[in-house]
Amino acid sequence: MMLLIAGCCSLYSSAQQWPYSIPVSQGTIVVYQPQPQSFNNNQLSAIAAVSFQKKGADPVFGAVWIDASVLTDRDTRIVTLQALKVSDARFPGTADSTKLLQLRNLLEQELPRHQLHISLDELLSELAENNPGAAAEAGLKNDPPKIIFKEQNSLLVTIDGEPKVQADKTLGVSRVVNTPFVIVQEKAGHPFYLFVGGRWFSASHTTSPWSYAKNPPSAIQKVGKQIMANNKETPLSLDSLPEIIVSTVPAELIQSNGTPDFAPVAGTGLLYMSNSADNIFMQISSQEYYVLLAGRWYLSRSLQGPWDYVAPADLPKDFASIPEGTQKDVVLASVPGTPAAKEAVMDAQVPQTAKVDRKKATTTVTYDGTPKFAAVSNTGLEYAVNTASTVLKEGNVYYVVDKGVWFTGNSPNGPWTAATSRPAEVDKIPPSSPVYNIKYVYIYDVTPDVIYMGYTPGYTGCYVMGPTVVYGTGYNYAPWYGSMYYPRPVTWGFGMSYNPWTGWSIGFGMSVGFFHFGIGYNFGGGWWGPPVFHPPFFYPYPHVYGPVVVNNIHVNNFYNHTNIYNHRTDVITHDRNLSGATQGRISRATQGNLSGATQGRISRATQGNLSGATQGAVSRARSGNLSGAVQADRNGNVFQRNSDGGWQQRQGNQWRPATNGASRQQMEQQFQQRQRGWQHSQNFQSFQRPQGNFRSGGFQRRH
Repeated sequence: MMLLIAGCCSLYSSAQQWPYSIPVSQGTIVVYQPQPQSFNNNQLSAIAAVSFQKKGADPVFGAVWIDASVLTDRDTRIVTLQALKVSDARFPGTADSTKLLQLRNLLEQELPRHQLHISLDELLSELAENNPGAAAEAGLKNDPPKIIFKEQNSLLVTIDGEPKVQADKTLGVSRVVNTPFVIVQEKAGHPFYLFVGGRWFSASHTTSPWSYAKNPPSAIQKVGKQIMANNKETPLSLDSLPEIIVSTVPAELIQSNGTPDFAPVAGTGLLYMSNSADNIFMQISSQEYYVLLAGRWYLSRSLQGPWDYVAPADLPKDFASIPEGTQKDVVLASVPGTPAAKEAVMDAQVPQTAKVDRKKATTTVTYDGTPKFAAVSNTGLEYAVNTASTVLKEGNVYYVVDKGVWFTGNSPNGPWTAATSRPAEVDKIPPSSPVYNIKYVYIYDVTPDVIYMGYTPGYTGCYVMGPTVVYGTGYNYAPWYGSMYYPRPVTWGFGMSYNPWTGWSIGFGMSVGFFHFGIGYNFGGGWWGPPVFHPPFFYPYPHVYGPVVVNNIHVNNFYNHTNIYNHRTDVITHDRNLSGATQGRISRATQGNLSGATQGRISRATQGNLSGATQGAVSRARSGNLSGAVQADRNGNVFQRNSDGGWQQRQGNQWRPATNGASRQQMEQQFQQRQRGWQHSQNFQSFQRPQGNFRSGGFQRRH
C-alpha cells in the first residue's frame, strides 16, 4: 500500500486540482484537499481526508495529519508545503491494528519526498477562524496626522520638515532632497518647480501657492525630459490639473469630486461618500464622520476636523455589518471581528523567503562620513544613523539587513558575509526606533551551502494592532542630514490602503500621474522601509470581497517591487524543486506536458480504478464550486457534502446521512470558509496580475 501527495496541474501557474489520485500497484490512493488547523512560525498543521481502494474492492476512507513548512508565491496565490511530516493517520473503518500501523509507517516514509500545493486564499480563509493569530504590536502610535479635506482634484506633496535644497550634479540643477517628489530649482532665489504627471508647476517658495508652468527654463525642461524618457504614460490633460498642497508635517489628503455626496450602506446606519475614492463615512445617528487612514479610524463632527483616533473596540458595530461584495467592503479588513480582518492578520504572519547562497551573498555599506551610531532604546544594540543601510552593532559585532538578507562583519565597513543568526535582542527593538522593521527579517535554517531567510510584511510596514492590521508605526522619525539626506520610514502622506492581494498600496490620490512621473525618481529610497522598496499603486475598486467580476483592470506594474528579493542575484525566492523520486515520476508521466499528463494520470486513475462512489466524489469536488467536498474531522471520520447542502458520513463501505449535529456544523463551517477562499481566488484571477515575480515563504524560524 502506498500513499503519495505530490505535484499540481501546473507547478507555476495554478493551484493543485483536488482531489489528487495516485495509482499504485495495489490500487489507488486519493488525497482530498487538506484542511489547515494551525499556523505558527511558518509551520502549518493540517488534516487531509484520504481513501485507498484495492482493485475490485470498495474504497477505505480515513484521514492523515501532516506538518510542514511553507513557501508562498503571492503572484499566483499558491502555497507549497515542504518538509512534510506525518504526525498521525486514522482509518475508522479499519479495525486491524497491524494494517493501520503499516499504513502510518508507509505515510511517514512517502510524504517527506513530495510537495503539496494549495490556494493561499483558501488557506487564509480557513486559518482565520482556527488560528489564534499574531500577538499585537505594542507601542504603535495612532495620533492623527494633519488631515486635509478638499472638494476638488488635489495632490498632497509631503516634505520631511523644512525644505533642504542641495545641488544635484546628475540633474544639473538644485533639488529639494527631503521629499520623494521631484522639486527642483535652477538657481538660489529663483522659483521652485514641481513635476507632476508630465507637467511642471511653479511657486516662489515650496510652501507658497503652486500654478501650472507653461514654459519653465530650459534647465528645468531638461529634467522633465530625463524623467519622461523612462515613462510611456500620456501627460495630464491641461483641463484636469490638480491643486498642489504642500505639507512639511505628517499629513493626509482626503477629497471629493465636488460637493460631498453620500449614499447609504445597505443594512447599516451608515452613509459613505459616493463621490470620493477615500473611505469616508457618516454615522446617521450621531452625524459624525469616520475616515480610514493607514488602517486606523478617525472621527470628527466636521470634514474640516479636528479628528480624533477611534480604537478598534470603539468603532460602531454597523461597520461590521457592511455586506461583502458591496461598495466600500474594502474597509472590512480594518473592522475588528470580520473574516476580512482575521484574514489580514493571518496574512501578516506569512513570510516571503529566500535561499541565500553563502558563497555569493554580500553587500556594501556607504556612510556619509565616518560611521556614527546611536543607541536602540530598551536594548544593548546601536544603529548607524548616517547611512541608508540598516546597520546594527552588538558589542564588537556588526550586522546589516540588506534587501531582506542578514549579513555580519567585524567592522562597520565589512567585509560582510551572510549571517547564520540574528542579534540576540533584535526582537526587543521598539516601534519608536527607525530600524524597527528589521525585526521582521528572519533566519530559518542554515546549511553548508545556503541559508534560508525570509521576511513577513512587517519589514515593509504592515503591523498587527489588536484585531486588525495597520500601516506604519505612526512615528515621525528624524532623518539624517549631512552632505547626504537619508529618509526614514513614514506612515503618513501617501493614502496607504489595504487590499487582500497587494497588501498595502499607495492611494488613489496619487494617481494623477505623479506616481509614474516623479516619485522616487533616482532619488534613493527608505520612505517605506527598505531603500529598494516602494508600495504599488492600487486602483480603489468599488468592492474586493464577495462574488464580483472585474473586467479589463490591471494592477499597476509597480507591483513587482513588492518582492524585495527580486532585487538580489544571490538568492533564490521561488524554489519548487522536487525530490528525485517525485521528479522521476513527473518526468515519466509528463514528457514535456505537466498539466496535460497530470490530468491524464488523474483521469486514468479515476476512470479505471475508482468505485462509482469515489468517482462521483472526485467529479463533484473538481467541478469548480466545491460541491461534493470530502473532509475529515479531528477523529479521522470522513464526510461528504451533497449537492443539496447535506452531509454524509462514510461508514463501512457506504455513505450514510451524518447524524451528529456537531460534526455537521463543523464540516459546514469549514466548507463555507473554503468556499470564501475559493471566491477570493476567483476574484484575484479576474484582476490578471503581472506574472514573473515570485514570492515565497518557508522554514522554521531560527533566532
